[in-house]
Amino acid sequence: MIIKRHFNKALLTGGLMGVFTMVFAQEQKSALALADAHYLRYEYKQAAVFYEEAASKKNTNIAIFRKLADCYRNTNNYLKAATCYSKIITLDSVQSEDLLYYADALKSTGDYARAKEIYARYMQQGGSDASKQMAGCDSAIHWKAIRPEFSTRNLSELNTGASEWGATWYLGKQLVFTSDSLRYTMIAASKKEVGRTGNDYSKLYRVDSVGNNPNGIIIRGFDAKMNSYRYHIGPVIFSAGGDTAYLTLTNVDKGTYHGRKSYYTRRLELHYSIKKEGEWQTPEPFAYNNPAAYSLGHAALTADNHILYFTSDMPGGFGKTDIWYCEKQADGSWSNPRNCGPVINTEEEEAFPTINEEGRLYFSSKGHAGMGGFDIFSAQGYATTWSIPLNLRNGFNSEGDDFCLVKQPNGHGIFASNREGGRGDDDLYAFESLSQPAALVSVAEPKILEAFVYDSETGLPVKDAVVSLKDEDRNEMWTLLANHEGKLRWVLTDEHRFVIFATGKDHAFAVPVRFTAKGKDTLRLELKLPKAPPVVGNTFVLQNIYYDRDDYHIRPDAVMALDSLAATMERYPGMRVELAAHTDSRASTEYNLILSNRRAASAAAYLISKGISEERIIAIGYGESRLLNRCADGLDCTEEEHQQNRRTEVRILQR
Repeated sequence: MIIKRHFNKALLTGGLMGVFTMVFAQEQKSALALADAHYLRYEYKQAAVFYEEAASKKNTNIAIFRKLADCYRNTNNYLKAATCYSKIITLDSVQSEDLLYYADALKSTGDYARAKEIYARYMQQGGSDASKQMAGCDSAIHWKAIRPEFSTRNLSELNTGASEWGATWYLGKQLVFTSDSLRYTMIAASKKEVGRTGNDYSKLYRVDSVGNNPNGIIIRGFDAKMNSYRYHIGPVIFSAGGDTAYLTLTNVDKGTYHGRKSYYTRRLELHYSIKKEGEWQTPEPFAYNNPAAYSLGHAALTADNHILYFTSDMPGGFGKTDIWYCEKQADGSWSNPRNCGPVINTEEEEAFPTINEEGRLYFSSKGHAGMGGFDIFSAQGYATTWSIPLNLRNGFNSEGDDFCLVKQPNGHGIFASNREGGRGDDDLYAFESLSQPAALVSVAEPKILEAFVYDSETGLPVKDAVVSLKDEDRNEMWTLLANHEGKLRWVLTDEHRFVIFATGKDHAFAVPVRFTAKGKDTLRLELKLPKAPPVVGNTFVLQNIYYDRDDYHIRPDAVMALDSLAATMERYPGMRVELAAHTDSRASTEYNLILSNRRAASAAAYLISKGISEERIIAIGYGESRLLNRCADGLDCTEEEHQQNRRTEVRILQR
């Protein structure tokens, strides 16, 4: 569909348009022939109708069921897709991809237990690593049991049976959003519906109140120049001063042919429009559009108008679609695009970036462990330096697709979702507050941390160093990435005690540096990395490897630390380690010993899945025998204190 949930249906393909007209009569062709004709033109909604008829006949072959399931999958009809795939996987000619799509569909309907079973079967039959998807199922079950600390409501006064999404505020007051509902005010602007989904082309709308009455609204087309393009328009964002708009649109020139001469792809482009004398000017193309090779859109702009984030499938990314950025230069031009890096981007789809006034990034992902299709995540940082993305969990996220979250300074905001219970395809939802982890809540006067990581012998920067920053007062930890110049920049929101240390490729850990942000606006630190291999006998805690109580599954927030250990073991192929897992003091000594052994085995299994030989890992559990604090049996401790004991340690046995 248009510039929406699945980027392969948006930025990768935009709208798929036929360049010829095919005329056929239903009575002269079978349902299968009609279905195939629509399917070849990527008209999945229409194709599904005829494939359903063909599939109802006896002796239907698997190819028909697979195409029908593909139609449902590409139109986000997860329930029907799951039903189709449940039949396909019982047949002898089932493929591993069928299992993956089935598991994804089950997850997007909330059947997490069954989804985990199918993901496991998918991996057993030669599929790629699906541990993140399985971890998302475990997390979703846990998160759904926790009541959200905020309320949401469907904006039924704006939503229709079609799709509404991509909301933003112009000058902090007027709501602007994207919709393919073709409201009566925009009928003249669109002449043809989209074959892929059967919906009309998207346009931009604004919400006006009647006599300042919040209960009386009128929805109008936002701007004639912007909405005049033939195909999809939206979403749009505005500069802080309201004088520049960045809008995403489907390429208006001839598209790129796909296999057949008769069909081609219209990719997405980013355009900008400047407001002069109260009028929006004709949009101009962004400097780095290249619709012949890739799509680019979904812009987000920092409050100082200095960094422009966007989504693209341009070469050089980490996955199907990534979050990229450009920096504004002194002459007003934009720098070459740079990827936001592997902390944000995965091998799957990342899209729909937004930035709030405090500089926090919100985006949607299918690659990080989540509850359904697209989940909304947040991260603190800028450019290539980011904290580990946080899943916003139940309420903001659901079994379906959740995306395009925008937040106002008062903590209220809007996001889009196709979750159950809505009015149409995608709906807009308002939320009344946005709870953040305590250590990440902004304060009035933030402090800036600037760190430089360099080789202690040569003085040269250590590229892409992994930096760990810990708030010792709150016992909170972030894992960050320095850029290609060995630099990182971070916003400290508290005047607490911190400790920072780093490691890098072919380097050992730097000596930890402790500091306080009290009384300082900007802190500049240097981290010296020695070129030394790991030392036999050394023991260190894998930071951020914690477990939920009474559980041994690897949590999504533990993946980066284990990935870092796997990378170190790859650099030193002779390295052998002991993974020691520990529990808190709750439950019996015998039970905790069993649980810790399972936790150690779980961490070892993850390393093995990353290609580390089983012979190089010894997994052992110590139960509650080696507590780090006072929290022994019978003592009243906080959950944070107990969690400190639920840790995994690494001891180097050989290098």
